[in-house]
Amino acid sequence: MAKLRTAISWPNDKTYLFYDNDEYARYDSVTGLEEDSGLGIGAWQGLPRSPDVFVWWGAGKAYAFTGSTYLRYDEKSDEVEKAYLPPNPPFTLAAGWPGLPTGAGGGPDWRNGVDAAVNWGNGKLYLFKGDAYVRYDITNDRVDPGYPVKIAERWAGVFPANLDAVTYAGGRYAYFFRGGQYQRFDVDADRVDDSGPLDGSFRLAPTPSGGVAPARLLTLTQANGLMADLLRRGKLTLKSPAFVDGPSGIVSPKPDQPVVVSPPSFDGIRYTNEIAPASTVIDNLDQRMLIALYRLTRWANSSRPDVAELLHLGIGHGGPDPKDCHNKGRAIDLSAIKGEVDGAAFTRSVLKHWGELPRPAGVKVRISPSADPLGYGLFTTVFRFGTFECEGNDIGPKNKWPMPELGEGGFVVYPDHKDPGLATAHRNHFHMQIGVTRLP
Repeated sequence: MAKLRTAISWPNDKTYLFYDNDEYARYDSVTGLEEDSGLGIGAWQGLPRSPDVFVWWGAGKAYAFTGSTYLRYDEKSDEVEKAYLPPNPPFTLAAGWPGLPTGAGGGPDWRNGVDAAVNWGNGKLYLFKGDAYVRYDITNDRVDPGYPVKIAERWAGVFPANLDAVTYAGGRYAYFFRGGQYQRFDVDADRVDDSGPLDGSFRLAPTPSGGVAPARLLTLTQANGLMADLLRRGKLTLKSPAFVDGPSGIVSPKPDQPVVVSPPSFDGIRYTNEIAPASTVIDNLDQRMLIALYRLTRWANSSRPDVAELLHLGIGHGGPDPKDCHNKGRAIDLSAIKGEVDGAAFTRSVLKHWGELPRPAGVKVRISPSADPLGYGLFTTVFRFGTFECEGNDIGPKNKWPMPELGEGGFVVYPDHKDPGLATAHRNHFHMQIGVTRLP
């Protein structure tokens, strides 16, 4: 019987399981059912065989590892990028994935290959080898400090070593595989809650459509389903319209209805309006933006420090034009971040800790990891989130790789944006939006 090599969940609501006989099976992530099996690897143009690891990165890209080398797969063209194929020299984990353990001190050299990897939907990848794992930060493109860590120490009930594959399609459940067995991991409860053989009876737990797709590309119906899932899981509460589940699906709110969130919190992280700090609502909110706000809390709080509050200057309102993205509930002006690190409270204000900093000659970006590592880490994470989930360098499907870097242009606007006028107008906040700036 063929052995599972890797698994990946894709933005098209499919999950793929790849086997060592160079065949793969396709599952519908929404229904959880297998759609087809015994499919040939040739459908994935440029992959020479089933990868050892296939992991979604975001912004339309995935990475396939084979031993010590890797390829980058482009979602839009549905093929491995030409730069990663012969006669070009191979891309190596040693050169392209900074911070992987080198084997110094007697451990394994991760640069020779890893067992499994998964995108957790929070700006982090988790890579597993032997009995340990590392957390890889998408924003900084490196392994986070303090890793590797033993699997058994942090993943309650998960196979303690030698994983074959991991996949996560968004929503509540992820899957770990080893030796013909699977484990279902409850992301909310942070533990394994089901297991069994990887055979003809295996099914995925149904996941709402759009669980891996960026917020900017969600349809209204997808955002509506994802919002309903968050409501059922207790991640947020609507004040209006009332949330009503029906036997055949969501009765209320309708996909095109603006909603009111109260309290203004997502999974325990509060959005506080600095202009009206006593406000207990986020109103006039487009449901696609709601999904972006929830995902921003996951990115912001995915590692140290512990973020408790995201301050803003407006969500759902702003300016005199009723067709503006703010007045249509599709934008946020994020102004500060509060929380705790090592037992001490902190605040990082976009104005005080960025916009008011002096700009030395020749410097494009004033914040720096040496002068303010905490602020730099928080602000760069927000920026990268914005380019991945909101509009980056264009609108909707026109966004293209590479996403903007700090100091360049684009639709995420902040104190050091390339456009001087926009930079001045946004010296005290990040602007992030879903969809066009103004409706025609």
